Amino acid sequence: MQTTTAPAPAVATTHDYSAPMRVWHWANAVLVSGQLLTILFLKVIVSARAAIPDMQREVAEKGGQLTEQQGRAIAHVISDRIWSWHIWLGLTLAACWLLWTVLQVLDPAGRRFGAQLLAAGRRYRLAPPADHADARHELAAKLTYAVFYLTITVMVLTGLALTWADDVAWLGSIEHSVKEVHNVAMYVIIGFVALHVAGVVWSEITKDRGLISRMVSGERRA
Repeated sequence: MQTTTAPAPAVATTHDYSAPMRVWHWANAVLVSGQLLTILFLKVIVSARAAIPDMQREVAEKGGQLTEQQGRAIAHVISDRIWSWHIWLGLTLAACWLLWTVLQVLDPAGRRFGAQLLAAGRRYRLAPPADHADARHELAAKLTYAVFYLTITVMVLTGLALTWADDVAWLGSIEHSVKEVHNVAMYVIIGFVALHVAGVVWSEITKDRGLISRMVSGERRA
């Protein structure tokens, strides 16, 4: 008797992340990376003091002469160009931050970060002993994201203040303090990026396979 094999049922999918939220995530990743790269160029690769002797040596090899003052002027032009990239990336990041704020208002209640954080805290409190470790991990992840969102907010607001510090008197009077806060926020962001990448890789190779693809497609296989 010939038997037929029934077709396998279609795999159901659920949408974990809305399309606007996925666009925000990757745009934010690119912008934050760009911001950090401009700082890397300014502080390490194109450091004005370190570049001047190299400029003088190159000019001398061609038979010319470059004074330290002239070298500083050239380095200043280069750093100004990179700073302009940093500022424009920062303004775009501020627009991205505003988009995230709007998305939090427009998204269904269950997808809002505040609701997810409260749900993770409730699950941790009520979890039976067998699930306590997973609940603790989820809560720790949400709290880390909360620190990130708070730090991004601080970075955006201080960055905007520094952008217009020369044009607004009261911003100029607190420029130094604002710059210090901005720098601390930058180091917190660097720490979060390193922790986030390590956590995503660990999840992909352990029990949460497909995490990256879900952030691209927004679909989870049910």
